[in-house]
Amino acid sequence: MKKHSTISNLVYTLKQVWRADKPLLVFALFKNAIEQVFYVFFFVYLTKYIFNCIENNIPYENLFWFLVIACSGHIVIHFICGWYEAYKKIKRPAVYKQIFHRVMDISDDLELKDYENPEFYDKYARALDQCVEESLEITTKTGVYIGNVISTIMSLVIVISVDPAFLFFLIIPMFVSLYLGRKNAKCNYDRETDITRDKRTADYVKRVYYEKKYAAEVRLFDINSLMLKRQEEAVDRMEKISLRYRWKSAFYTFLMKGSYSILAGVCAFFYVVLKVKYGHVSDMSSYIAMITAMAFSTDQLKDAVENRIYISNGSKLFQNLREFLEQDRKPKEQKTVIEGIESVELKDVSFTYPGADKPTIENINLKWNKGEKLAIVGYNGAGKTTLIKLIMGLYPVTKGQILINGKDINDIDADAYRKRFGTVFQDLQVFAMTLAENVIMRRPESEADYEAVKTALKNAQFDITHRGLTNGLDTMISREFDEEGFVPSGGQAQKIAIARVFAQSPDMVILDEPSSALDPLAEYNMYNNMMKLSEGKGVIFISHRLSSARMADHIYLMKDGGIVEQGSHEEMMELNGHYHEMFLLQAENYQDSIPEEMLKGAVAYYG
Repeated sequence: MKKHSTISNLVYTLKQVWRADKPLLVFALFKNAIEQVFYVFFFVYLTKYIFNCIENNIPYENLFWFLVIACSGHIVIHFICGWYEAYKKIKRPAVYKQIFHRVMDISDDLELKDYENPEFYDKYARALDQCVEESLEITTKTGVYIGNVISTIMSLVIVISVDPAFLFFLIIPMFVSLYLGRKNAKCNYDRETDITRDKRTADYVKRVYYEKKYAAEVRLFDINSLMLKRQEEAVDRMEKISLRYRWKSAFYTFLMKGSYSILAGVCAFFYVVLKVKYGHVSDMSSYIAMITAMAFSTDQLKDAVENRIYISNGSKLFQNLREFLEQDRKPKEQKTVIEGIESVELKDVSFTYPGADKPTIENINLKWNKGEKLAIVGYNGAGKTTLIKLIMGLYPVTKGQILINGKDINDIDADAYRKRFGTVFQDLQVFAMTLAENVIMRRPESEADYEAVKTALKNAQFDITHRGLTNGLDTMISREFDEEGFVPSGGQAQKIAIARVFAQSPDMVILDEPSSALDPLAEYNMYNNMMKLSEGKGVIFISHRLSSARMADHIYLMKDGGIVEQGSHEEMMELNGHYHEMFLLQAENYQDSIPEEMLKGAVAYYG
């Protein structure tokens, strides 16, 4: 990615706030700038004016009304500040929505291979960390910085009008601070970049302890020492890295503040004292007022430099978000939008995961026609799930070609293609939403939607009369946000995920081990329902239970990333190969483990 300048990144940041809420950006810049400018009038000019009134015996009434105007302005400024802070809190979600939703939109377009790359995760984490807080803070600091610059110039004009020599005490600290400030900004940026990986590690360990899906393993296995050691190591590395950079940052800060304190503070103060005592000063009150004015000018100049450093540093950090949002943002090519899937064909397809030494899938040839039921079986780690993800276009093939209706998968619109599938993966997820929303994956809008949910759940053999469903189909799944929520078992969660396919009515159905938590008879009934309701549709299912494979028109057995046997159940049994051996072994195990009263059902199940 092209590295952008601080100004370019700053403008990009402000644009994000502008798109979220235009008044917020305008008020942030105007309020923070005008506030600093008003302080010049209130703390510098007003101080000088008061001393002049006292020294020149100006009537008290003039001073009184001048003070009334100044104090009224001060009160108005404070009211504006209070209103702005309230408005910023109200509009903060709008900024969050603008930026975070853009991150999510980009995430939808990313290929799964990106998630295999730790460097991608580092950049992704930094992008999310800076979604809202950085953009709002940079906007605020920009307004303050503009005000600092204007107020510093104004105060310098007032100070120089009294004695140009005062400029010397401010100019040198300013250049010293700008030079050291750039070094300090780079130091802070490098620190944030270097601790990203360890920060993610520490966050991961924390997530393990509060997310429910890890709860059982954490309690069953003694991994506390392992997890805590990993977190401690990550935190220790962060502390060491941070300490190294913070020592440098503290040194730069010490030199910057020292230059202000010595030159703009102590030296300027002694200059005023000596000038008043030994110099020929006609306007002594102005010189005395300059003690306060110099202190204010110093603070404004110091704040201007520090805010400039913050903006520079923040803009560099915002480069991560910009890179993330702008990656591959070239206009998308117009691709063919398919209206339906008639066939999927793989020709000599191979795939290797990024960083892997050997292919996970190698020289696969397979054709899947609409209306055809295929079963993919085989050993663990054979590449079955990866093959499914290639078919759905979730990974780009390393070698070979995938044809959809005779057209290369790279030439068709990916989103429209994937919407033609109904899919249940083995690592399925249910969400903290209502049962109905978990099935149709949107908010039900009519009675017809609820009827569709009921039908889908019944076809998936989910008991919709379960006593745990205290609010029927509107019962929240999980108790994370609702004490009366329903916590499904593994089998119930699988049935909810399977019901999504029944509710979707897709062209093609893919079932990747969706029934591993079901007993054999429940699995048989589920597949039987699926086959009946998927009449005329294409179905691919992966199952370790080879008895279910008998329902398929064609069976593929995978081993070591390749297809080693294929055919109907009868043809595969006649081969006397891997399939024959696995099938007989499973049948024997089931017959040994099924109770006598269930034997009839088991016999019917195995045919």
